[in-house]
Amino acid sequence: MTKLQRPVADYFRQNLYVTPSGMWSQAYLQRSLEVVGPERIIFSTDYPYQYRPGRPGRALLEAATLSPEDKERFAHGNWERLVHSVPR
Repeated sequence: MTKLQRPVADYFRQNLYVTPSGMWSQAYLQRSLEVVGPERIIFSTDYPYQYRPGRPGRALLEAATLSPEDKERFAHGNWERLVHSVPR
């Protein structure tokens, strides 16, 4: 009906970034990974809207069932890659 060349999910995986960390939810993080993959998630706290004392961001990252490489991508690597890919 839309005459797209690929399934809609492919466009999501190649064009969207998700910041699942502001929700402090492993379930939300896992769903984000399923939708866009580890190369498209970026850590963000949405400060001040979701601020909570007690280092929940670190706890989320430490509890995540990600490989060390994917934790590094999530924590800062994907953001650095995205920022450096934007033409100036």
